[in-house]
Amino acid sequence: MGQTFHSSTIVPTCGAGRAGKAQGSKEMMEKKPTGGLPVVSVIIPMRNEEKYIGGCLESVISQDYPKELIEVMVVDGASCDGSLEIVREFMEEHSNIKLLGGPGVNCPAAMNIGIREAAGDIIAKVDAHGYVASDFLRMSVKYLSGDGEIRCVGGPITPVVDTNVAKANAIARSSVFGVGKGVYSAGEKAQFVETVQCGVYKKGVFGVVGLFDESLQFGEDEEINWRIIISGCKILLTPEVRFFYFPRNSFRKLFRQYFNYGAARVKVVQKHPHFFNVKHVIPTAFFLALFGTGTLSLFSNLFGGLFLGIVLLYVIVSLGFSAVIGAKEGWKCICLLPVSFAALHLGYGMGFCCGIMGYLAVISKAGHKEPKVKN
Repeated sequence: MGQTFHSSTIVPTCGAGRAGKAQGSKEMMEKKPTGGLPVVSVIIPMRNEEKYIGGCLESVISQDYPKELIEVMVVDGASCDGSLEIVREFMEEHSNIKLLGGPGVNCPAAMNIGIREAAGDIIAKVDAHGYVASDFLRMSVKYLSGDGEIRCVGGPITPVVDTNVAKANAIARSSVFGVGKGVYSAGEKAQFVETVQCGVYKKGVFGVVGLFDESLQFGEDEEINWRIIISGCKILLTPEVRFFYFPRNSFRKLFRQYFNYGAARVKVVQKHPHFFNVKHVIPTAFFLALFGTGTLSLFSNLFGGLFLGIVLLYVIVSLGFSAVIGAKEGWKCICLLPVSFAALHLGYGMGFCCGIMGYLAVISKAGHKEPKVKN
């Protein structure tokens, strides 16, 4: 199905790293603060989310934050399902919802479009593939209005599952064995962190660190949040800011998701070498060990034994974690979790390797440019 946009809803994108001047609607810009509360601009990047965008929008417009201080911008990236029709239905009943975007708009570009158009002093990034708690904005504003060094706030991701595979994938993502210590495995306590998913930002921070990097199809949150950290500001993770997410419901989708994450991580590290962490390469080392010993086993029984040893050790560890988790979550997890772990680890490891090869190819190409001949 094709899509149409009125000319007034098309916003041209610009390069990353340049702060945009707010061009929000005059009506929203002139809103008087209610009880000292700021206007909040909610930006929802979207592409083919007809199954989830309705619930996402409903959760945003149902906030217990003053309705007159909420601006909602859905920024589409060429959806070809029923997503646009659903958004337009909401727009007919809610004048504070706008539809922006168009072909060629990825997630970071969508965020930049929204930031430039935003009338609010607070920018909330909400994933169309999930929804927020009714006090999401109120609690975010509360913490952003406190410590002056906090420029971004977010919360642990709460998975919403409807199948056993989705549940296993969600548990794998929140397990220390699955992703290591980080935002997905964070405990239920407030803490300062290096990144959050679906962060709520003080708009002024983008004038300091720049906008989202539009060259990153994935990993854009980590990259801009790292810029915020190295600028000397803080990012707070608190369980009082609640976002609910629908995890991938198949092992193939989980594998593809983490393949993309792995490839994107290389670009982030390339741009910010100090962002590198040893945990970033552990799945890659595992994949390379499997690939290397598996290939060499065709020529040597020694490497065949090493290959089987690596596989056996991984299976034992994976089953061990699955059994511990399964004791709490149910026996079905013991059967499915090892597959989720493997999809996650192998997907990320392969993606990271592909990212490195892509980076080396660019370096090699740049180093072999033929010198210009002067006439």
